[in-house]
Amino acid sequence: MRKERLYAPGPVELPPAVLEALARPVLHHRTALYAEVQDRVAARLRDVFLTGSEEVITISGSGSAGLEAAFLAAVPAGAKVLVINAGKFGERWLEIARTYRHETVELAFEWGRAADPAELEAALARHPDVKAVLATHSETSTGVLHDVEELARVTRERAPEALFIVDAVTSLGSAELRPLDWGLDAVVAGSQKGLLAPPGLAFIWLSERARQVPEEQLHPHYYLNLRSRAGGRQPTTPAVNLVVALDVALGLILDEGLENVWRRRARLTADLISSLEPLGFTVFAERVTPAVAALRVPPGVDGTELVAGLRERGLTVAGGQDRLAGKIVRPSLLGWADEFDVAVLAAAFRSVLAEFS
Repeated sequence: MRKERLYAPGPVELPPAVLEALARPVLHHRTALYAEVQDRVAARLRDVFLTGSEEVITISGSGSAGLEAAFLAAVPAGAKVLVINAGKFGERWLEIARTYRHETVELAFEWGRAADPAELEAALARHPDVKAVLATHSETSTGVLHDVEELARVTRERAPEALFIVDAVTSLGSAELRPLDWGLDAVVAGSQKGLLAPPGLAFIWLSERARQVPEEQLHPHYYLNLRSRAGGRQPTTPAVNLVVALDVALGLILDEGLENVWRRRARLTADLISSLEPLGFTVFAERVTPAVAALRVPPGVDGTELVAGLRERGLTVAGGQDRLAGKIVRPSLLGWADEFDVAVLAAAFRSVLAEFS
C-alpha cells in the first residue's frame, strides 16, 4: 500500500473538511437551502477577491472558461488588444483573442523573465489605440509572479481607456492581489488552486467600467454571458456539490486570514526552494510566485524522468511544459500542505536523484 501525495500547482490536495462537504447529499439548486449556501459563497468570494461590495461571478467551468468569459464580457468585438506573453498561459490569452479575430499586439518575454513595465509603456506608446491589456499574474508554466500592480499603473497612464484584464488563476489565494487598489478591470480565478476546492468552477470580477461596455459592442455569446448571471444566480444548473465544497474551503481561508495565507504560502515555497537547492536545483523564475517552485534540474538529470520517479513513489509534481519539458520541475505546496510537506518533498527528490548518480 502506498500513500498518494499531490504536490502539483492544480488540482491540489484538499482539506478533509472540503472532502467531507463533497460527500454530502446533493441539494436542488432552486431551494432556499442552496440559495443560502450560494449567498454565503458570494460574500466570501468578495472577501477573498478584496472587491468590497462588488460582485464576483461564478460559472461552472475551468479557469480557461473564466478567461474566455471575461474577455467576451469586457472587450468590444474587433478591438485591438495587447497581450503580455511570458509563458504557456500568456499564450492562452493570445489564443483567445485570436480565436475571436482580434488584432493583437504581442509583448513577448523570455520564459522565466518577469514582464517589464518599461517595455509595456513603450508598446502602448506605439499602439495608443489598444482597448485592452491582457496579463497573467502568476504564470504557472514558469513560476514567475508578474508585477500586475505596476503593469496596471503603466496602462492607466499610457492608455487610460484600455481595460486591464488579469489571469489570477494560480495567484488568487496564494499571492497579494488587490483589484480595487491596483486599478484592475477584470480578474479571473479557478477553484482548483489557491482556493482549496475541486476543479470545475471559475470566478470573474469585472470593474464598473468593464461592466459599462455596451452589450451591442460585444461578441454574441450564450453560456459564457456574464450579464445573465447578475445577483449570483446561474441561469443554468450550477455545480451544486462543488459550490458546497467551495463554501467550506473559503471559510477555512478567511478563518486563517487572507494576508496570513499569503505569508504562509510564500514561506512554504521559499522553504521548499531552500531545501532543494543543496541538491543541485536552481530557481528558474526571475520573480518567484508563491504558487509553485519552478526549478532547473541538476546537470545530467532529465526532468521528465525525475517526475516519473517521483510518481512511482506516490508523489505527483508538475514537470516543464512545452520548451521547458525535461528542463525544469514544478513542485507546489498550493494545496493542503504545511512545513512537514517540505521535508517529504525534499526526501523524495533525494531518493529519486540517487538513481541518477
